[in-house]
Amino acid sequence: MKKAFYIKDFHVEGVGYNALNKSRVDLHRIYDSLGFELLKKEDVVVEDEKFQNMRKNSKALSGYVSEIISAIDERCHPGDYLFMDFPFAIKFLGLSKIATYAYAKKVRVVFFIHDLDGVRFQNPLLNLMDSSCLDLAYALVSASPAMDRTLLEDLKVSHRPHIVDYRYWDYLCPDVENEKRNYLLCFAGNLAKSSFLSQIPEVLYQRGVSLYGKGMRSDYRGKFLGEYDPIAIVSKVDGYFGLVWDGKSSKTCNGNFGKYLRINTSHKFALYMASHKPVIVWKESPLADIVKERGIGFSVSSLDEIADVVSTLSLSDYWAMRENVDRLRKDIITGKHLGDVLLSAMR
Repeated sequence: MKKAFYIKDFHVEGVGYNALNKSRVDLHRIYDSLGFELLKKEDVVVEDEKFQNMRKNSKALSGYVSEIISAIDERCHPGDYLFMDFPFAIKFLGLSKIATYAYAKKVRVVFFIHDLDGVRFQNPLLNLMDSSCLDLAYALVSASPAMDRTLLEDLKVSHRPHIVDYRYWDYLCPDVENEKRNYLLCFAGNLAKSSFLSQIPEVLYQRGVSLYGKGMRSDYRGKFLGEYDPIAIVSKVDGYFGLVWDGKSSKTCNGNFGKYLRINTSHKFALYMASHKPVIVWKESPLADIVKERGIGFSVSSLDEIADVVSTLSLSDYWAMRENVDRLRKDIITGKHLGDVLLSAMR
């Protein structure tokens, strides 16, 4: 019987409370729940995710690739599965070396794609490096059909790996209630890169916008209510709707981070689901289809449209959305959704 193994991603210190560590820790817990075996049990803790600070982590990474390759030799056999995060939490060239070795040994590499940084930052060289590494996979777990097209058409990944889509994240947490609705909108995440918050329309500002996370600025139009760890925040976010938006403008999602929402799915969507919050998303994002299919909120092209849409909703409309959120939420907080996706990658 073929076995499934996974390589634990690095734990990054010094980034505050954000999706970087939470998403990976949750994914690894889901691997465990499926009976996947951890290939190398020792945690590797690094100080910073930014490439220019890689020298800080040279001691932690010294010999890491050799240790992983030795573990593949000792534990993996042809036809076994090896799941890896893509990319790792820091820019780590050893990922390609590990995948190359596993591929040569006929171990089936499955990359769970967190991000395509070459696409996000418009870096052709990084795209080329990513493409050559992803081509080594047996399967790719991709964020969306739009990301699938980017992989095949822009990065020129071959059609050899089969692709499955996860579409949205899970968010493992206790089953807690959140009935906080003192604000119209809540927004949680990396506030430092969310400069659109300085352009929140007046009508929304007057109805209330609660903000959570690191990087609050004095010109942001909302009430800052703190920074919380990923579990505590589930019961803290306060609002009728959770907002999924990125970039520099309230008129559309623009800039590298905003445009990237056309192919990627935001981890904060899962946080809002865990917090019982219907969502408002950008109409051009893959999440817009999910929101419509599941009846869990609505999508807009501009934040200027929100007030008009909200004015057409009755209380019963809102509670129907809330009930639909709670149906989806059950799988999200237990990891069942991603668990099913991961199993489908092993077909």
